Amino acid sequence: MKTRLEILAARKQQIGAGDRPQRRSGVELTRRLFLAMLLLLLLAVNAAAEPSRPILFVHGNGDSAALWYTTIWRFESNGYDSSLLCAIDFKHPTARSDDTKFQENRSSTADQLRELAAKVAEIQSRTGQKQLALVGSSRGGYAIRNYIKNSGGAAGVSHAVLCGTPNHGVQANSTNLNNEFNGLGPFLSGLNAGDEVQPGADFMTTRSDSNDKYAQPEGRFIGMPGIAAASPQLFKKVIVKV
Repeated sequence: MKTRLEILAARKQQIGAGDRPQRRSGVELTRRLFLAMLLLLLLAVNAAAEPSRPILFVHGNGDSAALWYTTIWRFESNGYDSSLLCAIDFKHPTARSDDTKFQENRSSTADQLRELAAKVAEIQSRTGQKQLALVGSSRGGYAIRNYIKNSGGAAGVSHAVLCGTPNHGVQANSTNLNNEFNGLGPFLSGLNAGDEVQPGADFMTTRSDSNDKYAQPEGRFIGMPGIAAASPQLFKKVIVKV
């Protein structure tokens, strides 16, 4: 991961050569505001916990650790120990069309669970701390929930913060039930069975009714007009609406 100074120096060189920063879109500004609010929420959580815990940021579908760089810098600028701030880079970040079938350069829910568990163990060994805070964006929230519920991860997680994770699916219908984003499929049905909030870790979910294409009454925003989308309801506990 490049340091903040290296990235800023490269950007200055581009501007000096005649390039100009492009105007940020409304979606980008909304995302930055969303991440800033997340920062404040996590700082409030950290203020009540001593000593500071490691935080592992988990990116979403098709994304990378770079999603979290500016958030990590904000934590550093507010005095958080940089050695406790980490972001995972999944080997193949894009989900399979069918979670049960191999697809080149794509990952299954089991792949993501294995990589996340290994990263948590590595951070625990390096820092000597038994518990981490996990922060996930979109699909990253699936890996976090899967780790806590199905891999004995609850004992090692103090806080789980899920940002825009479609916990009840992107769609909920009988088409391709083995797609991990199908709310009626075995993956999400199993993850949501019983109490969706596992004991041992404090959960927080954040969502936006006005800036979330998956929290809509029907599926035209995801190319499925006329088909009921998954329930926009997330957890029944500890929901923060943005």
